Amino acid sequence: MLTDAAAPKGSIQRQSLGKAKRHPILVAILMMSFVMPFYFDVFGLRMSIYRSILVAAFIPVLFLCLTGRYNGVKSIDLLVVLHAFWSSAAIAVNHGVGSQWEFIGIRIIETLAPYFIARAMIRSPESFRHFCYWFFVSVVIMVPFSLYQNIYDRSILIDVFGNFMNVYREVHQEPRLGLYRAQGSMPHPILYGVYCASAFSLSWLVLGGSKKLFSRLFSTGLVTIAVFSSLSSGAFLAVAVQIGLMVWRKIFDFVQKRWNLLIWGFIGCYVFIEIFSNRSPAQIFAAYLTLKSSTAWNRIHIFENASDDVMRNPIFGIGLGDWTRPPWMLSSIDNFWLVVALRYGLPAFIFLLLAVVISFRKVGGSQLKGDLAKFRLGYLFSLSGFCIAAITVHVWDATFCLFMFLLGSGIWLIDSNDEDFDDVHGEVGSGKDRTIRYTRFGHMSSHQDSLSHTSGGAKGRDNASTD
Repeated sequence: MLTDAAAPKGSIQRQSLGKAKRHPILVAILMMSFVMPFYFDVFGLRMSIYRSILVAAFIPVLFLCLTGRYNGVKSIDLLVVLHAFWSSAAIAVNHGVGSQWEFIGIRIIETLAPYFIARAMIRSPESFRHFCYWFFVSVVIMVPFSLYQNIYDRSILIDVFGNFMNVYREVHQEPRLGLYRAQGSMPHPILYGVYCASAFSLSWLVLGGSKKLFSRLFSTGLVTIAVFSSLSSGAFLAVAVQIGLMVWRKIFDFVQKRWNLLIWGFIGCYVFIEIFSNRSPAQIFAAYLTLKSSTAWNRIHIFENASDDVMRNPIFGIGLGDWTRPPWMLSSIDNFWLVVALRYGLPAFIFLLLAVVISFRKVGGSQLKGDLAKFRLGYLFSLSGFCIAAITVHVWDATFCLFMFLLGSGIWLIDSNDEDFDDVHGEVGSGKDRTIRYTRFGHMSSHQDSLSHTSGGAKGRDNASTD
């Protein structure tokens, strides 16, 4: 049954808490597999550790989630499924199933499996914090290798694993800010930077929520170093968005509708620029949020030309075909959302965008306070940074899987209840500030942290130009 309304919350959370503890190792292995630089062939398919996990878990988690086993079937779940299958239909319509069955299969698995694994296994504060911890570890473990590549333009991990396995190729680009760009263990510095940037607010608000200031600064500083090593403007933007949202929340803590104020302020600025500036908001956005002026100029032309192709092919897009552009322009498109609309059509874009928007609305509207409110903010800030950065970069492989996993990791908050989870940084339900409540309809905080705003190239292969 399709429902976004919570069942009796006490029964849901107490049941799910026990079950969520049974699978912590899979989340840890999956997060660590995202930063493995090697892949292998299985019957002609390019596989990796994370893809192997997704394939193995795909059918069980999809079945359990869509049969309502985990807090019912949400509209967000169905939108993610519709996005996956419309994307596959678009490829089949444009190229046929026979020639692109591998791409179609991997697209479905990389879209659905990460999301539904998160839905199935992250259903309590403890399991969410467990995910954030291993996400943080996967980022921090890459820091020394990234700093080495900043200086010497060599990836130690790719060199080492390349001696006996298939690995991603090393990306060599001209230095930025006097340093070479680090790609970590991923196909491109863009992907590495956006991956690391998504851990920023989770490290500060979820992992560091109960720690002293120095400890929080230290752990978040390690994430910042990893992000900086990529020298990617999209990754910088993701962190800047998260910091901006934290600062806004702190400054306007006394305003109950502070997030509505932020949304309307943004809309007002957009309209003002549209009316009174000689450049469009998109042009100004591109000009001031890139490290190179040539990159900004290129993105403006990419958007103008690719948008025309989207309007000419609105239903099923152009698939993996080439898009219309001047001969001097490169084929890559540095805009994830634009790539989705161009390849798979506007319905696929709308389904995915709606899934994100509804998750913001439902999670942001949950009646939470204390540590659970911090967890909610960490989730929404991280997702905001990723979604906005995706306007300036294209994401694929493990970074796209992280996006889908991140989207699914906070859906449990929709049905959460403060009375079921006290002192979530310690043992769940055993906090020292715990008070006895004699009714399930106890005091509801009138001053909450709720966030209900919305945030927010393409050839036959996933590739990207410098961002």
